[in-house]
Amino acid sequence: MFCDRILSNIVRFKEFFHQMLINFFWGSIVGLVCFLCNPLTINAQKLSSHSRISILTCGPGEVLYEAFGHSAVRITDPAQGLDLVFNYGVFDFNQKNFYGNFAKGSMRYMLGLSTGEDFLNQYRNYNRSVREQVLNLDSLEKQSIVDYLSNNLKPENREYYYDYFDNNCSTKILELLDSALNHNVVFTYSDIIGTASFRSLIYDYTTYQQWGRFGIDLGLGSVIDRSVNGKQLNFLPDELEKTISKAKIRRGMIEFPLVSENKILFESPVYYGSESYFLLPAFLFSLILLILAIFWGFSGGFPVGFMVVRSILLTVVGLLGIFLLSIWLFTNHKSAAWNYNILWANPIFFIVGSLIWIFEKRFRFFLSGFQYYLFAILFFWFIFPQQLNVNLIPLIGATLIALLPLRIKNKQIEGKQVGINN
Repeated sequence: MFCDRILSNIVRFKEFFHQMLINFFWGSIVGLVCFLCNPLTINAQKLSSHSRISILTCGPGEVLYEAFGHSAVRITDPAQGLDLVFNYGVFDFNQKNFYGNFAKGSMRYMLGLSTGEDFLNQYRNYNRSVREQVLNLDSLEKQSIVDYLSNNLKPENREYYYDYFDNNCSTKILELLDSALNHNVVFTYSDIIGTASFRSLIYDYTTYQQWGRFGIDLGLGSVIDRSVNGKQLNFLPDELEKTISKAKIRRGMIEFPLVSENKILFESPVYYGSESYFLLPAFLFSLILLILAIFWGFSGGFPVGFMVVRSILLTVVGLLGIFLLSIWLFTNHKSAAWNYNILWANPIFFIVGSLIWIFEKRFRFFLSGFQYYLFAILFFWFIFPQQLNVNLIPLIGATLIALLPLRIKNKQIEGKQVGINN
């Protein structure tokens, strides 16, 4: 039974990377379309009276990068056989210094263009729902949006610096409607009962993505724990859909509803379930805690085993701290700043793990100090300005055990010291 679960999750892991490769492929293709498409062709074709402009809201998918949904703009004109989707969520991994920019937090996304049929087929293939809000616009307003998008498609304009919360596929559409319609759209933003943060909103979309949630909690700092409301909520496609549904467009002294029709283009029949408990962070870190406890318990008769696993754990925890500190201080990942995970994943542990074989006896006082240090972190765990992932508690417990002295060897050393003093 357990082996079947492992095999099942290996298959899911392979599918995850397969989907990533497909996304990279489509990103390259759409990026190429952006190069080849002449935006002046769209601009030159004046829309007919049968044309429609709508906002597409796509539901979440199974893997983490699909968990929050997606937004796009659709333009149709049956009189001219026109059905295009403008998508601000495209990136091209063949762009110059793609991986370097990704590492530095200077990820460049672009406005892509595809046919409505291709766009919808892609989301049907991934079993992701697609909803459409047809906008209540006159001919001049429609043409203004087309002109805005056409200008954005130009090679010198199509790229923008992506940000998880401030500049993504949803916020760009909000910016489009406001600018292209000359600030005549009156937005009524959602209010949340109580308080909400970027992190709590992320939690709403990662219920079945425990590893994804863990990674977000680990890599993003306390800056995403600040309270958010109103316009800031529109980094989520679902919130943008709510905002547009309540928006009005002002013509002269009269305000009209911005949305004239709501349609469901595809309803996903898929419901995602949780992973097996035996593959979740809580179980894995509890297992590490148990392993450290067992090795320490037998360290009197088998000290080498405990020394090996403690050295590995402390070194890995220290390397993690170095990584978190680096993306905070040396990259443009704004959301990685002020990350309190560095307190338990202290970069100093890298040095401790590397040298503990040699200097354990001499620096036992400092190792004891680190134990009290970790105890203090656990004691204040729930009052830090950052919401730390509770699945880390057993891992910190394992780190505490790794700092303990060998059970019997320690007593023998103390006995020798007493004999020397006498």
